[in-house]
Amino acid sequence: MEQPSHDPDQERRPSAAKQVAGAAAKKAAKKAAVTAAKTVAKSPIGMKIILIGGVILVLLLILVVFIGSLFMASFSSSSDTRSFTSGGQISQTGLEAIPPEFIEYYKAAEAEYGVPWNILAGVHRVETVFSTNVSESYAGAVGHMQFMPCTWVGWNHPTCGGLGRGDISLAELRDPAVVAKYGGYGTDGDGDGIPDPWSVQDAIMSAAKYLAANGGADGKLDKALYAYNNSKKYVKDVLDFAESYVSGGTAIVSGEGTVWPGTSARIITSGYKVRWGKQHAGIDIAAPGDSTGIPIVAFMPGTVIFSGVRGGYGNCIIIDHGNNVSTLYGHMVSTSPFWAGDQVAAGQEIGAIGNTGGSKGAHLHFEVRIKDSPVDPLPYVKGFNPIIQDPDIK
Repeated sequence: MEQPSHDPDQERRPSAAKQVAGAAAKKAAKKAAVTAAKTVAKSPIGMKIILIGGVILVLLLILVVFIGSLFMASFSSSSDTRSFTSGGQISQTGLEAIPPEFIEYYKAAEAEYGVPWNILAGVHRVETVFSTNVSESYAGAVGHMQFMPCTWVGWNHPTCGGLGRGDISLAELRDPAVVAKYGGYGTDGDGDGIPDPWSVQDAIMSAAKYLAANGGADGKLDKALYAYNNSKKYVKDVLDFAESYVSGGTAIVSGEGTVWPGTSARIITSGYKVRWGKQHAGIDIAAPGDSTGIPIVAFMPGTVIFSGVRGGYGNCIIIDHGNNVSTLYGHMVSTSPFWAGDQVAAGQEIGAIGNTGGSKGAHLHFEVRIKDSPVDPLPYVKGFNPIIQDPDIK
């Protein structure tokens, strides 16, 4: 037998009578609620309830606004502010660390965009160790100051998105018309008419332009540097280096008061390990460009207990810091001006990187000793974020 036609939605639709009754009930309920509210409002107790409720509501709104302002202030500040020595006369550390040909480029960029020259030097140091490694980064940053292609050409380029690698040809990167069209920061700093991230002058000038656009010319260095790399650690590293490059600046000091011993030498090429059949009792901190003469400073305050020539260490100095802790600094270019019994402060210059003793290149051999027995120095210096090139160091 054929089933009668059936509309399943009919079971869910009320009849016309039910619809009229429902509407009347809603209207009556609304009228009753209004009448009740008026009655409460006219009574003394009702007025008190309304006033108290209003005050609570206002207080809640004030609290929400206050919390929101705190959140926004925290969010908008990309890193903790700090006092900073900007610009000015280059320090001895700066003279030793920075290749001299770059200094005029930093100062030309400062004159053009108002960003302190030593900030640009700090960025250059952190990004490519003064152009000693200009290979493309894992994220796609290119050139001497490691620009993302989309920042160089402009984020309006049709292929730009994500981290900013884009699909931008080398010809486009170097085309001033393309950069102008898409609003990029690529700048011709050397006057050849081509904005080229692989030209060190162009890259430095472009970095100054970008930092200035983000507050770097107005003293907002933390904000500008955070915009450059989106990392608080990056901001601190750049500022630390930049401050050490000018007179009146400071050495790179940890929160515990210890000081990185190699000043501008930052690369650890060999760690504490068995090497060539025997224990290598410290870390080797290589001098940039295999150059001697870079200052060595005391890791902690203490008393010199040895200063002179000691076997394979060559010219070396040992400092006792108390509590059974001492440090050794080997292969110095010459003997230290300090002798046994002299007091030294943390960060005080005690010698210079050399190539003496059993050394195969200009570097500082640095040891930490507990009860005169060498221990791995890496845990003591890792907070300075050195560049580690020993594949055995994890």
